[in-house]
Amino acid sequence: MDKNFGRTIINWLFSYSDERRMMGYNILSLKKSKDELLNVVSNLEKEISNLKGKQVNNESKQQKLSILVNEYTKRFGTISNKNNFASDIVRMEDEDANIFHHLVSLNGGNEFNKEQVNAIRFDMRTHLRIIAGAGSGKTQTICAKAAYLVLKEKIQERNIVMCTFSKKASQEMKERVNEFLGGNSRIEVLTFHGWFQKGYNVLIKKYPYLEKYGIAGEVPGKVSGKDSHDRILMNLIKQYNLYNFDKYEEKSINERLSYWRNMGYNDEEIVAFIARHFDDKEILKDQLLSEVFSEMLKELERIKRREKVINFDDMLINLKCVLENDSNALSLIQTRYQYIFIDEFQDINPLQKQIIELICPPDYEKSVINSAKLIIVGDDDQSIYFFRGAEPRYIKEFDRQYRQTSIELMTNYRSIAPVVHIGNTLISNNQHDRIKKSMIPHKLNEGDCYAKVFQNEQQEASWIAMQILSLSSDEKPFQDQIGKPNYTETIVLYPNKNQLKSMIIALQEKGIPFVTKSDDDLLGIFGINFFKQSFNLLMDIIDAETIEIKKHLYKQLIKNICLNYYIPFAKSTDLVSDETNYTSEKLTDFICKEKKVSKKEMSVIKSIFRDINAFIKTEELNIKAFVNWLVETPKVKKQLIDEEKDWLLKEVSNVTTLTEFILKYKAVRTLKEEMAEKLREYDNNNYNAVYLLTIHSSKGLGYKNVFVKGIYKNSLPDYRSVDKESIELQPLIEQASPPTTMEEQRRLMYVALTRAKENLYVTYPREVNEKPTLVSQFIKESNIMFREEKI
Repeated sequence: MDKNFGRTIINWLFSYSDERRMMGYNILSLKKSKDELLNVVSNLEKEISNLKGKQVNNESKQQKLSILVNEYTKRFGTISNKNNFASDIVRMEDEDANIFHHLVSLNGGNEFNKEQVNAIRFDMRTHLRIIAGAGSGKTQTICAKAAYLVLKEKIQERNIVMCTFSKKASQEMKERVNEFLGGNSRIEVLTFHGWFQKGYNVLIKKYPYLEKYGIAGEVPGKVSGKDSHDRILMNLIKQYNLYNFDKYEEKSINERLSYWRNMGYNDEEIVAFIARHFDDKEILKDQLLSEVFSEMLKELERIKRREKVINFDDMLINLKCVLENDSNALSLIQTRYQYIFIDEFQDINPLQKQIIELICPPDYEKSVINSAKLIIVGDDDQSIYFFRGAEPRYIKEFDRQYRQTSIELMTNYRSIAPVVHIGNTLISNNQHDRIKKSMIPHKLNEGDCYAKVFQNEQQEASWIAMQILSLSSDEKPFQDQIGKPNYTETIVLYPNKNQLKSMIIALQEKGIPFVTKSDDDLLGIFGINFFKQSFNLLMDIIDAETIEIKKHLYKQLIKNICLNYYIPFAKSTDLVSDETNYTSEKLTDFICKEKKVSKKEMSVIKSIFRDINAFIKTEELNIKAFVNWLVETPKVKKQLIDEEKDWLLKEVSNVTTLTEFILKYKAVRTLKEEMAEKLREYDNNNYNAVYLLTIHSSKGLGYKNVFVKGIYKNSLPDYRSVDKESIELQPLIEQASPPTTMEEQRRLMYVALTRAKENLYVTYPREVNEKPTLVSQFIKESNIMFREEKI
């Protein structure tokens, strides 16, 4: 073989070997790439599978959301995104951009939303109605509006007045306005009473002759040395022998007068009401109640004028009288302000409304040119004071009286979405008695929102107490109390005093400090109206310093007993005028003659009078027998609800003597007195405690944890509730006995629900005093979720 050829073959073989080796490397590399790609494909297939699963899940959620949106839309109208902030609306080049920057910086950096900006910027060519739903930031909005008028529109601060109902609310508004305006603002922020009294004082100082139209005076302070209006009235009630009317149907003359006057009625109209509804009740012997009452009212006014003493109602009435009777005064007051802010407009009563209409007359139909513009703020869904004369129609019908523009603040910044949703769902059932609207939740964070049912009140209260401990232990410490639960983020709301006792016991057992308002709710059974009246008479008889006073009180006790059998006051007054009638036999015969009773009941009545006559001498009484008889008397039996009756009988069954019962009373009296100081400390943020409060007293508040206790039928809604459209209101108003309407009870429940920021718990027992309860319709109407009972 040729050497060259051999060498060529060898070189070719070597080169092939290198190429083969390279090919081997390439093959290995390609295999590795293939494996990696297959792994990527596998992962992608898994991701696709997961995405398909999520897609199915999202489609399911979208379908549920669509159903929910459709339900919302059917009930409340179109849902729109309300979370548009000032930074999206107020542009840098806008003339008022720096004013909004200033306001936002003083608002904790919290921006205003589109509707709030629109309200603040509104040019006031018309009056302004702001419908501000629960938790919508109305206070910061109207305070910013007032500041904007000063900073942008150059309105003099003295030409603006802001009015609200409570001192606490006015103080909060004043502080906010001062902050927006750099401190020491001259904008007047007043309560209704303060505003109207100040206006009256300005007028009589300029025109002294105006004193003849009102009663120039002041509400006496504790150290003034003057008798108060109430003390003067009580003396006149005794002087004119009107004690019987003062106790008629458990409503005092003072309460009736205040209601009538806040409804805008004058003394002549009040006397006419009494003639129409009470003269035939034989409340006075041989006299017409209306005639005697008329004389008493005249004497009351004479004394008040002479002593220069008024009450809070007079502050309003004084101004109304002056404005109705003097054109100079009317002109001066109408031109005093350019802008009048009225907060919580849904809570004004007819008297306040009449005065507002004098200061700023309705201009919708009449050719009226007002010097001032009204800026009213409120929510008809939170109108819960009909018993004081307030009702939602005043804010609802504002646009029929005034040339106005309405702006709605419907973004709820307080509560989590489920709370807002159940509130919307519940209140929509008032569709015939409200402005149609729907709150939009701003908060996206989660929290509890559910209802729980328990076997009885004790289990209900015990669970609430344990839940409070758990929630409070997770809170940041209160002040320097490191390692201790912080209870200040929690409130327990209840419809009436029946709910309070079990809650207090549960909290005391768990060592949880609490505060509540120092009123008769703390007295337990001793705060039940009809029993309080009888028991207080027994206590007064024991404490009487002379035999004459004791006899007088004994007469009142007999007349109260007769009243419980629907015997007219005139007849019982005639009976007690002769002391020979005080034997148990004669008293029993008198009642049984007037009212047909069984022999068994006659025996019980005689036994009770025998015990009472012995009590006058010994100051000891069979309290069990007394209470068991009292709850079965016709009037009490008709008016007392089962829960209160069972509660009272259960409490009295645990004592053997009146002395022991009085000790129980003194214990709750002590609790009531001590509570006043604790509540002051709590209000000053110096006491770590849970707040127990009636729902009526909770409006305007917001707490992180809210328990709404005792929500069953006859508790909420109240047992007296009636549909508003089913009754004739005027006769009841004329008797100073406004009804409890189902619509307002629903609004009360709505207020309770919307106090919650993060956690809401609605609870009720299956039975009270070992009797089954009926489920409140508001539970169903709210569509709140239930959580299974675990005790």
